[in-house]
Amino acid sequence: MRFLKLYARFIPIYFKSKTEHGFGFYMDFVGFALNHVVSYFVIWALMSRFQTINGWNMYEVMLMYTLNMLTFGIAAVFFFFQMTDVEEDVHMGTFDSLLVKPINPFVHMIIRAFGHFFLGDIVIAVGMLVFCFHKLGLSLDFGSAIAFIAVLLGGVLVQAAFIVISGSACFWLVRSRSLMNMVLFGIRDLMDYPVSIYGTVLRGVLTFVIPYAFVNFYPAQLILNRNDDALFASWLPYATPAVGLLLFAIGYRVWNAGLNRYQGTGS
Repeated sequence: MRFLKLYARFIPIYFKSKTEHGFGFYMDFVGFALNHVVSYFVIWALMSRFQTINGWNMYEVMLMYTLNMLTFGIAAVFFFFQMTDVEEDVHMGTFDSLLVKPINPFVHMIIRAFGHFFLGDIVIAVGMLVFCFHKLGLSLDFGSAIAFIAVLLGGVLVQAAFIVISGSACFWLVRSRSLMNMVLFGIRDLMDYPVSIYGTVLRGVLTFVIPYAFVNFYPAQLILNRNDDALFASWLPYATPAVGLLLFAIGYRVWNAGLNRYQGTGS
């Protein structure tokens, strides 16, 4: 709890320092957000021509894209730049500074930075989520709202886990940026469309090996109450929170394994 209070005090100070850059600070939001505006336009153009993709209509596909963007944006605020900073620290030999503080290095890694770049993504995603819900005629009662929050948090944990796992590779590779880009902006992009359009092997990989399908595909099935497109097992849409917790625990163990391997600049 003490760390949360420190982090809550840190964020206003962080924004105050960043706003000193004026126009450049606000362009951070615009630059990141424009990529998603283009992606939504591509989905609109594609779906206007083909109407459905494997039974999923335009607003359902947009909902999946939005869930992917929203969960990644939330996770990236707290982990993305923090993990890239760790890579730079390991490369420059300054990572030892995290180890000599009276605080868990993982917690220190999180609270020493804030990924404000991704706040624009979150704002757009929330707006598009409301838009998609309206177009699809979806509404949330108390029970469905709790289920939605649970699968959303599960998706955030999946995204955070992959950021931590791929970023922690710097303890073995020193430079892990290429691996992070491949996992976070390569493989994850496969989830912009329904995983059911892929072959059985890739479906299995995205469900059981690199379970990005729990970021948006299975949550979308639950939100839309789609029982006609079940893959492998009908209970998988309900497993997102458990998968998120398990994968994040694995990510934390990978981080600790990297810490144990790290020998400092004097080695």
